Amino acid sequence: MHLPRGVGLFSCFPSATVIEERTVKVNAAQWIGRRVRQEDAYAVRHFPQGTLVVVCDGMGGHACGSKAAEIASKSFADRFDGAKGDSVSERMRDALNKANQSVGEFFAKERAYGGCTLLAVYLSSGVLWWTSVGDSPLLVWRRGRLMRLNADHSLRAVYEQMLRDTGASDIGISQAHSLRSAVTGEKIPLVDAPPTPYLLLPGDRIIMGSDGMDDLLLSGTLPDTTKEILDRRGNNLAVELVKACEELDLPEADNVTVLTIDYATP
Repeated sequence: MHLPRGVGLFSCFPSATVIEERTVKVNAAQWIGRRVRQEDAYAVRHFPQGTLVVVCDGMGGHACGSKAAEIASKSFADRFDGAKGDSVSERMRDALNKANQSVGEFFAKERAYGGCTLLAVYLSSGVLWWTSVGDSPLLVWRRGRLMRLNADHSLRAVYEQMLRDTGASDIGISQAHSLRSAVTGEKIPLVDAPPTPYLLLPGDRIIMGSDGMDDLLLSGTLPDTTKEILDRRGNNLAVELVKACEELDLPEADNVTVLTIDYATP
């Protein structure tokens, strides 16, 4: 994410975590990239009826952007279980409001400014709910095809539509990662929170994380080596994807956080 960027709940070079509960296994891995510090944060919570995963990407260059990511991810996860609302989507919106409020209170106290993206998913009974702000991608690998599920609140999505409409070869692509919406403590301009869940199919693999993985997964046609990683069952998918990001050897590689969810029907 290119807004001027902010140490997350987990900071590593690289690191991996496996959180397993009954039929749900969450793999998580991070890499600091070419940055000075890790500015992503994530949280995973298992509840009796489902699993919640949250990832936030701090806005680098802003004071305390990494702190915003840490606060937002933890606040959302802490709030969700007791959140107000009759539906999952309403509870997720309540948790998002609490996360945004917590970020705002921190910055007011510190007399600073910053923010982060926020992507939260809740998996229960074979369906997936999400709410997202910013450009952190939510993907599903299904039968040899990688699909993005959530909206992209960066200027990239706007530029890509303009390119399609005009046929131009370049329209400000250098600013494509600038955000149109973020969690800053102020009113959130854009929120992607579908009122109904996404039905998962057997074999689906859910991939979510910071935009540091975009160059590997969202830069065009997937190479066969990446497809092989996504198809390989029994592997730690998050770790393998982070390693693949490292192997791109990009001189300005961003922080990378990848969380994957494998769901086995009981």
